[in-house]
Amino acid sequence: MINKNDENRNSILVHYSPYSFLNTLDSGVLLEKTVFEPICKDLINEETQCYKIEINNISYEFLVKFLKWDTDYFKIPTYKLQLVLFDDEKYSNLKQACKEFIRVFFDEKKYCFCEIPSEDIKVIQALNEAGFKLVENRLTYYLDLGNFNFERFETRSASIDDSTNLMRVAREMRNPYDRFHSDNVYDPQLADEFLATYIQESLKGFADYTIVPAGDGVEPDAFVTAKYLIDQWSLIEEKISLMVLSAVSSKTCKGWYVKLISEMAYHLREQGANYAFMHPATTNRAVIHSYEKLGCKYGKCVHVLTYLS
Repeated sequence: MINKNDENRNSILVHYSPYSFLNTLDSGVLLEKTVFEPICKDLINEETQCYKIEINNISYEFLVKFLKWDTDYFKIPTYKLQLVLFDDEKYSNLKQACKEFIRVFFDEKKYCFCEIPSEDIKVIQALNEAGFKLVENRLTYYLDLGNFNFERFETRSASIDDSTNLMRVAREMRNPYDRFHSDNVYDPQLADEFLATYIQESLKGFADYTIVPAGDGVEPDAFVTAKYLIDQWSLIEEKISLMVLSAVSSKTCKGWYVKLISEMAYHLREQGANYAFMHPATTNRAVIHSYEKLGCKYGKCVHVLTYLS
């Protein structure tokens, strides 16, 4: 099992929780229930491996999860570095540990990425110096649904019959700054196809709800998907849902991004959620402006780093 006695780092590690943006939540509960426990479960199921590196009698634990779906799709063994655990203040030791982890872990062709909150700045620097590269900066914005009040628009739930059209929209509305397009590991067309496949799988059940425009003369060339996350509500003692993937045709649905986010907010509130959150790239100023127009607030920032051996 992992060493959880890193008391000096707990105030940083809690930001690995997807819900750390909401400061009314108990940080101890978030750390235990949404960071440590899921990783411990994956360790038991052997989906996550713990690589222990000893540097000058200091132990560093690199927790790495194998991602089968991504591996099968991109034809590259794909992993996510979930956490780096240690109890030491000396940066030179951390940097050396990261270099040694790379030497040990990347013994064959592998692709590994990590999503590190800004607060874990030493780990970001050490991984950078060891050879990981920055490919994306991602924000969290959140919306208080209890106080949400915006004009209404005509929308409908997407169905599997919308797959072909929404896959086309996902391909066409490329974001050059997301990880799949900014990382030169992936061919841009393959990255486009990945997002098209993602919306197709969302309609098959990977998402709980997908919303599209409706009404006379409006093409359904835009979408927003969401996960209710109801299984998390009792764990964190708050009702929070996630808006996951979105794309809006600039040709036929200009102006519909705000409308779809607004209607999705109403839908999530109807399901019982008190908050909704979303993850725009720092470069997507138009999307961030839309969120702020709707009353969303900044939550936090993470940095996405990758390494290919």
